[in-house]
Formats: sequence, structure tokens, C-alpha cells
Amino acid sequence: MLSSAEIIVSFAELNAIAVMKLEKTVVIGGSIAGLLAARVLAEYCDSVTIIERDKLPLQPHNRKGVPQSVQPHVLLVRGYRILEELFPGIGSQLSAAGALTIDWLREFYLFAQGQWSNNAVAPSEIISFTCSRPLLEWTIRKRLAEFSQIKFIEQHRAIALLTNSHKTQVTGIKLQSLTGDGIKDLAASLVVDASGRSSHAPQWLEDIGLTPPPETIVNPFLGYATRRYKPPEDFTAGWKVMLISQEAPQNTRLGYLAKIEGGELIATLGGYGRDFPPLDEQGFLAFARSLSSSCFYEIIKDAEPVSPIYAHRATANRLRHYEQVQMPKGFVALGDAVCALCPVYGQGMTVSALSAMVLKDWLNNSQLVTSRFQKNLAKSNALHWILATGQDSRFPTTAGRKQPNRLNKLLAGYNQKLMQMSNVDTDLRTLFAEVSHFLKSPLTFYHPQVILRVIRSSKQKIKESKNL
Repeated sequence: MLSSAEIIVSFAELNAIAVMKLEKTVVIGGSIAGLLAARVLAEYCDSVTIIERDKLPLQPHNRKGVPQSVQPHVLLVRGYRILEELFPGIGSQLSAAGALTIDWLREFYLFAQGQWSNNAVAPSEIISFTCSRPLLEWTIRKRLAEFSQIKFIEQHRAIALLTNSHKTQVTGIKLQSLTGDGIKDLAASLVVDASGRSSHAPQWLEDIGLTPPPETIVNPFLGYATRRYKPPEDFTAGWKVMLISQEAPQNTRLGYLAKIEGGELIATLGGYGRDFPPLDEQGFLAFARSLSSSCFYEIIKDAEPVSPIYAHRATANRLRHYEQVQMPKGFVALGDAVCALCPVYGQGMTVSALSAMVLKDWLNNSQLVTSRFQKNLAKSNALHWILATGQDSRFPTTAGRKQPNRLNKLLAGYNQKLMQMSNVDTDLRTLFAEVSHFLKSPLTFYHPQVILRVIRSSKQKIKESKNL
């Protein structure tokens, strides 16, 4: 028999578990997170409106509202598989537009700990695409155009939330035209904030009398410099993506080189702890020459520059803890608006895709409790946050870093040994790629069988070196 405490439900609790009828929904932000959220919402809503500050280009060009679009973006295998789930056949469209397929076991060359990766020869199923971010977003927008219930409102920005008189339910947003057409209200039964790092949602919540989410920031002070090149006509290479990795705590520099559409190379230099790469021609080349492998420099020195050198320094890890605060009904946040990760690990677009799938799972529940969505999203983001900030915290110059304890140091040593052994053990290399691309949990690294394999491979390597 239920107690009186279990029978009595407050008005606020009844309001929280009320079934939300989704008719008109609004997505703030037309980048990857917003586009994928809109695609998911189209299955549940009569109308989905995407609010975008930019005038969207008709071709795959860079746009002002996404200054980081000129930088390289990695579509991990898990992210690509989610795209295929949401947009069947999108891989063929990407290929037709010039994107290159990449087999990450064969065509990703990694230089770390003083040696190059020992790549597979046989084809694998760990496949995605390498292309520019503008091409990827343009292709997704073309697919969204097939949905009659999805529309864009361009050159507008959201400036406030609309609510009911009790400020417990979001009923829409206030829109400001960026072309001088004034301010208007847009009604919605659900508003999704996917506006990225620059999200104003914390202030909007405060404006309606709610507590904004606390934030955690871990800033490695990583700076990028990126340029596109046209390689010589006789250029050949077995790789499609090359990474000369940083190594904490001493080696702060990295180089990333990728083949993309149009026969171009996108070349990025990076430096931790404000060791920013220069933006002039000679300085850029000198920084490239200083990397732990000369391969990056040797390739770009003979290539033709086809773009300016672009800087990017908004690389701090920022986590907004919406799961810890009261949220109004009819409003959720996802993507970089919640969990923005240092881009060096290439997780961003795939984490946004995973956010869209969390949204899909939430929409499948007839009781659309906002706080439940934010808690589920926090669980989805947690491991990716730990991995990114854990690596960045190994640099002593990182602000907000967690001081490593004995267990952290032990795991860091083991992980280094695992990476070393993945060069001589193909099974370990496959596992390393599967974890890196979110196909398996990082906890797989600590399975007893894997630990034993690392120890055996390490002993075998030591034995072989003694016999030389």
C-alpha cells in the first residue's frame, strides 16, 4: 500500500511529468549539432525551425558565424555511422561532392613517442570521410531540404526566451533580425539550444529567475594556425591523414595534415601552453620544421599555398552543468552549448552526433522531462570530457587542470605502453582505433586480457631488442 507521501504529488511535479505535445519546435544554431537535432525532431514534430545568424551559402563555403570552419575537423567513425543512420546514403553524396573515404587503420599515419605507426595492409571497416567542415555541413543541409517540415530563418539571432506567466514553461524565443527588420516573437513548444560555445542560454535562464548552470573550464591554451595547400602534380602518399603528435609535458607542438576535397591539403600547426604557431610565411614554415618529425615540413615546403594562414585559439574545454540546475519545461541545450571540448582530439562533431541520439531517445519517451534529458546528456558527455581534460591536464600550463594522483600516473604510464605496443601488435592497434573512434569503450583498455597482452608484447619487444 502506498504511503501518503507517495500519493501526494506537488503541482510542480505534475507539471514536470506532463506529456508535452510537440507541434512547433525551434533549434537555435545551424551548425552540426543544430542540423542533426533538427533531423531528429523532424520525426516527432509538425514544424522544425532552425535559427541561424549567417546567410547560409549555396555552395560549401566558409561562413562568418563559424570562424573555426577553416580549421580541420575530424568525422570519427561513430559520428559517420550516426550520419548514415539519420541520412541513409549520405556517404555516397559526400564522395560525389569530393570527400575522401579514409580507412583509419591503413591511411592514418601517426607519429608519437619517436616512431611512426605500423599501419595495417588489409582493408578494415574502421572507415569514415576526410573533408572540410563546410562541405560536410552543406551536404547535411541538402539532405534536410528533403524534409518539408524543416525550414531555416537566416540572419537572425535569438536574444531571449519566452515563457508562461509562472516562468515554468518556455513558449518560444525572441528573435532579432541582423538585417534591420526589428524584433519578433516566435512561438514553440520546444526550444533546443545548439548555438555552440557562444551560447547565451545561461543568461536567458537567469533573466527568467532561474539559476544558470555552473561551469567547469579546463584551458590548455592551445593555439592553431591552418593553411591550405595544393601539392605538386607528382605528389603521392599512402596516408590521407597524418598527425605528428604533441607529448606532454615537454613537447607542446603538433602538426596535422589531411587530404580533402579538390585535391587540396589542409595543414594545421598547434602549440600548447601559448606556444602559438606564427601566422607569417617564414614563421609558419619554421614552426613546421621544429616538429618531432620532418615529414610535415617536407611536404608543405614544396606545396603551393592556396589560402591565408588562419589562427584559432578558442580551444578551452568548457562544461556547463545543466543537469545540476532547475530547467524550465520546453527548453533543452546540447552540443558545444553544453560540452565544448578542446578540438585537438577530434571529438566535437561526433559528440554532437551522439547528443542528437540522446535527444532521439528522450523524444521516444512520452514524458518529456527536461531535467531527465540534461542528465542523460551529461552521462553521454562524461567520458569524452574526462578523456579530453585528462590529456590536457598533463601539461603543467593548463588552467583548471586536475593534479594527477598515483592512480592517474599509473594509468598514464600504462596508456603510453599500450600505444607503444600497438605499433607491434595488430590486435592492440585495432583496439586502439576502435576506442579512438567511439566504437568501443575506453574501459576496454583495462580488460585483464588486454593488460596481459600489453605485458606480453612489451616483454617480447625487450627480448628482441636485447638480441640485436
